[in-house]
Amino acid sequence: MGFLLGPGGLLTGLDQALRRRRAKASPTAHALVGEAGRVVTPIPRGGYGEVLFCVRGRSLKYAARARTPLGFGARVRVSAALSPSAIEVAHLGPAADGCP
Repeated sequence: MGFLLGPGGLLTGLDQALRRRRAKASPTAHALVGEAGRVVTPIPRGGYGEVLFCVRGRSLKYAARARTPLGFGARVRVSAALSPSAIEVAHLGPAADGCP
């Protein structure tokens, strides 16, 4: 039984592999609430565009809508998750850092 449950056992190794895989997975839209990003596809009035985020050193893009139209390059903050892959954003103004 030790080969299954022990420190170097099969189940311990599988558990560690699953934890590493979950840690690498893209965050859900709910996890991005409060994060800052930049518009990469303009967001029209009443429609969707795309916002790019820098999360854990990776670039991630999500569908986004806003209360006001936002052009390419606008700096935004996520105000709400609309679905697992769509967010609502609010304009932040010019960026002080280089990410995204």
